[in-house]
Amino acid sequence: MHPRPVPVNQVLLRLSCIMLVAGSLLPLTYLLPPIDLTTPIAQVAYWTAESGGTAGTPWIVLSMVALLLCRRGLSRTQRGAEFAIILLLLASFFGGAAYLNEFVVKPYFAVYRPDIIELAQPSSVTSVLKMSAEEFYQLPTKAERSEHLKKVLTADAEPPMDDHIRRHWIHESGYSFPSGHSFSAMLVATVFLALGLSYVRQLRLWVFYALPVWAVAVCYSRPILRVHSPTDVCAGGLEGIMCGVVVFLLVRWLLKWIQPVPPLVESKVG
Repeated sequence: MHPRPVPVNQVLLRLSCIMLVAGSLLPLTYLLPPIDLTTPIAQVAYWTAESGGTAGTPWIVLSMVALLLCRRGLSRTQRGAEFAIILLLLASFFGGAAYLNEFVVKPYFAVYRPDIIELAQPSSVTSVLKMSAEEFYQLPTKAERSEHLKKVLTADAEPPMDDHIRRHWIHESGYSFPSGHSFSAMLVATVFLALGLSYVRQLRLWVFYALPVWAVAVCYSRPILRVHSPTDVCAGGLEGIMCGVVVFLLVRWLLKWIQPVPPLVESKVG
């Protein structure tokens, strides 16, 4: 007979131990030295950041949901219900957080991105940005800021960087605090690690244990690419962990009420 889901209090205890370690690694980003943006390290940081952005996160979410739904003992109705609940809650939190982050929190704190500050610094006679950071952020929209960056951040501009990173700098033209990538990665890691600890046996649980490692890597990629400060990363990561716990508790509560029998955990040989 398949065992029941692990009790919530036990899951939260194990989750808190793991995510506490992950969160404690984020302040170490203050110790990161400047990285040459033409090196393989910078390129790895770029692709890691992309995995935690709008292009990569949906695929990671769908993969984790698929792993959860592959466990034995679920009816088709239960699989459909879990699929809908997890995706709807995540979409709601992602959408709400993205809106608040973009239109409320970031404009309120109005912290300039490190790369913009760097480009505004005088080099020889003039700056690469051709204006101060204050003047840059007075441009009314992100599209106008990106268009300006596209004009001045040419292939021969300083600092030298990989073309992918140059396009990333051009795209990331909003305010800096907090880091949206760090928020998203830590949210995903927290939610799915908690769900994995709840429902998945050791045979596949290692995949869920890898999520905090991935999330920390995404957080580190942001200051390496110079588009966020360590403070941005720490704030975004902490926000993501807290929201992830809330999403997990909501998922467990909803599954408890819609399913007459709690979902079964897959067996070790399954």
